[in-house]
Amino acid sequence: MISKIFAILYKDFKIEINQSHLFFSVGLYVISSIYIIYISYQPTGILSLEHWVSIFWVIILFSSISAVSKSFFQESGNRNYYYYYVLSPDELIFSKLIYNFLFIVFVTFLTFIIFSFLLGNFIYSFSFFLSLLLVGALSISNCLTLISAIGHQVKNNSILISVLSFPVIIPILLLLIRLSKISSSEFSWNLIQDDFYLLILLNIILVAMTKILFGYLWRN
Repeated sequence: MISKIFAILYKDFKIEINQSHLFFSVGLYVISSIYIIYISYQPTGILSLEHWVSIFWVIILFSSISAVSKSFFQESGNRNYYYYYVLSPDELIFSKLIYNFLFIVFVTFLTFIIFSFLLGNFIYSFSFFLSLLLVGALSISNCLTLISAIGHQVKNNSILISVLSFPVIIPILLLLIRLSKISSSEFSWNLIQDDFYLLILLNIILVAMTKILFGYLWRN
């Protein structure tokens, strides 16, 4: 199973290298969005932590939707038939989960670097915030991968991804924003443990739902 997952990851990586338009389009979206925000807040810049955190995660959310929505749509019909005979549903969906997670991690850290450079930095507990970025990338990738798999079965309807993802991802986004605000002060586990455990629980539920539902989607 692990060897097949790595084989699919390698294939997706080669496709991304050969067809780099998605990589550059997401990068261009991140850079242009941050630059527009930078111009909008001149000459004072962002003075409120709440504005900084909210805008930061919104940019990550929309850039992630653009990236993950293509994870299944780039697969041709013939390739899907090939997958059906050589892969199990778990092998395919876990490879997509891992690949999307790695891609969103890259988008998240790219956004953080450019955002901090142009708009300043309110973060005090860096180790906690970097850990939060990883957990946030995992949460977003888990949610969007499931929705992308569903949208792929409905005649590649990418609009469906945006419609279905928001009711699921809004609670995750609110938790990430709330935890990010805490990272502006000295780290204290007592302040974050309830929200952090809830975020982990949501990830477990999403992974379980993805594993169960994708089996039915795969047979159809």
